[in-house]
Amino acid sequence: MENIPKETETIAARRSARLAEKFKNAGVNFGNRRAWWSNGPLETLILVFAFAVNFYLVYPFFGTAALSTQYSGPIIPLLASIINLSGISTAYAIQIVYIAFILIFPLSYYVFIKKISGRKLVALFALMIVSLPIVPFLKTRIEMALTGIEGPHVASLTLMPLAIYGLLAFLHSGGIKNMIIATISAALVGLTSPFGFVTYSIFASITTFSEVLLGTGRLKSTRFIAVIILVVGLSSFWYNPAFFVWLVTGPLGEQVANTISNLIPISIFSLPVLGIFGYLLFDRKPNLQPLFLAFFFTIAFTMIIFAGTGFVFSHPSRYLTELGISLALLVSIAIVGISDKVKFMKARGGLIKGEVLGNIIIVSSFLLLFLCNVIGRESLLEQNVLGVWDEIDKGEIWVAKESFGIGWTYLGYSITCASLIGITFMGLKADVGGRKKSNEAAKV
Repeated sequence: MENIPKETETIAARRSARLAEKFKNAGVNFGNRRAWWSNGPLETLILVFAFAVNFYLVYPFFGTAALSTQYSGPIIPLLASIINLSGISTAYAIQIVYIAFILIFPLSYYVFIKKISGRKLVALFALMIVSLPIVPFLKTRIEMALTGIEGPHVASLTLMPLAIYGLLAFLHSGGIKNMIIATISAALVGLTSPFGFVTYSIFASITTFSEVLLGTGRLKSTRFIAVIILVVGLSSFWYNPAFFVWLVTGPLGEQVANTISNLIPISIFSLPVLGIFGYLLFDRKPNLQPLFLAFFFTIAFTMIIFAGTGFVFSHPSRYLTELGISLALLVSIAIVGISDKVKFMKARGGLIKGEVLGNIIIVSSFLLLFLCNVIGRESLLEQNVLGVWDEIDKGEIWVAKESFGIGWTYLGYSITCASLIGITFMGLKADVGGRKKSNEAAKV
């Protein structure tokens, strides 16, 4: 009797199984593949290189004065006043602060992208893309901060990746350390720029939604609410309770009310569609979380910029820097994802191995980005920096804060102190609990 092979033993079945395994390794293990340069010293060297590239691009603005703008948060004026102690005038001190934040941003952004993607290679490409001297990347941040009046907003972007990093870690794993990072960094974002906290809220909401899709949604939603409450508490010494009353009844109240009333109708239709779309594609798929975040970050800010007039708080063009951050993440994931797929495919005619072709894509993409960074510097020099001033111009929120009365001020300080005491107590309690568990484990 002829020996007929089983269906699972045929050549076609075996080939299909091998291909499925290769695609699985390329896609499902997206966050687990180690880059060839994935070691500490070389990674540090790459970060130094990225810092040097940004320093090279921003260097022409050293020695220039910042434009006069209004400040609602205390962080930038505080840092400028420290620099003032060395005899540097306020306008130049503010510009130094802005430049420092712009130079530090790529480093915090790299840490954030490495956290959410699990791939240093993705973080490297995102870092190179976000440093491109074109719109909506570095050029936009320079135009807004160094030659425009959006300096506090741009400065808050440096703190935002750390805030989202801490939030993501706290939502996923809990822990007092992650909670402290999430709350303090988010509070610093708000104290640097109130508008920066608005954009942080968008990033944080999408991040929380991505974690909810992975399971234990009620717990993660509770953690998110706890972070927001603590952030409000830590910021109450500046944005005291009277601020929220003023926000509703004051000049900004009408703008906020109009924004909310305009958002409600469109949210009724758009949010369920986006929610269902996200649920169907990404539910309980942690390996796709980086793609989810990149996609929804980009979609959110693209919609705001191109269709947000009359629907979002402030002018849509102010969200352009956030679009650049999101787009850099999405493009970097695409580059690395394509490279990974190619590594498991044979090139046409079999002349080039997939592994080699994938590495060619990576190297050529890196060289192209580096070349664009170097050549594009000239476009940054076309900006004009005008005006020299020597006093901090207090914004509408700051002026309103000073008129609230001393009672509200003391109440705000009390809330902040209570929040700090609460965080300290939770930290000490967690530390004691950790020591007890360690001692019990040692006895066993």
